[in-house]
Amino acid sequence: MRRVKENLELVGHLHSLVCDHPDFEVLCEPTSHPYCFRYLPNGLAERQQEPEVQELLNTLNEEIVHAVERAGLTLTRLSGRFAIRISIRTSEDIDATFEAIARWGRLLARNLFVSHELTPDMEEKLCSSELHSLSTEV
Repeated sequence: MRRVKENLELVGHLHSLVCDHPDFEVLCEPTSHPYCFRYLPNGLAERQQEPEVQELLNTLNEEIVHAVERAGLTLTRLSGRFAIRISIRTSEDIDATFEAIARWGRLLARNLFVSHELTPDMEEKLCSSELHSLSTEV
């Protein structure tokens, strides 16, 4: 029972990180383990239902998982959207892994979006989301 309580606290901590960052989307309730979410750049949130944007987001999340694979991330599909699934061990693991996901998300998003048209407004939102980075992110 104690382990279940600890796990729920860790999932709650990760859920808070995801909710507080403008470039992430919650894909499941914080009671489930492993917890699933996805990287969704703030500048694309309003266009996420467009088929080409959905494909771009799936590619982006797949590349993030491959880049951060050693941290225990896996890729899953929820309602047709690729999601990042993370197995939680400690709060330090959560913080470090979340920072890596956010950092890789920004880097990979910029590279992917170079070949796609970004409006000035979308690009500004992508850059402004960096203000929500954790202090230890590079």
